[in-house]
Amino acid sequence: MTTEAEKQKKIGNIHIDFDSDNILPELNREDLEKIGAESKPVLLKKSIIEKNKKHHPDVSQEEYEKIIGTALYNPEKVLRANIEKPYYNFIIRVREDKSSIVLLDMSDKNNNFEIINCHYIKERQLRQKENTAQRTDKNKKD
Repeated sequence: MTTEAEKQKKIGNIHIDFDSDNILPELNREDLEKIGAESKPVLLKKSIIEKNKKHHPDVSQEEYEKIIGTALYNPEKVLRANIEKPYYNFIIRVREDKSSIVLLDMSDKNNNFEIINCHYIKERQLRQKENTAQRTDKNKKD
């Protein structure tokens, strides 16, 4: 089990360079075990940062480190996001009606786990993610 101090150290070690690709710390052991994945670094590509800025303009540059850090390294929920692809949502509630979410591609074929997007979701969207996870877990294709 990852200690609270280890989680805080990982979160504190995240410094996003918006002009290049970013290698982030490895995920927590218990989250990897839950998913059934081997450990490897997390990659946030510059191209994903640019795409995310366009699709989620409500997320300021200052918020990226907090959203990514808390969702990936102190998640309340890790939910399968897709039946066909090894995508997982890492989610943590930041307010009563709002959560941070990071969608991660956890393919064995890549050298890193790759962030697909990161943003905020409201309570209704969180329930949709939970429902999708229940359906994908029932119909899981490995």
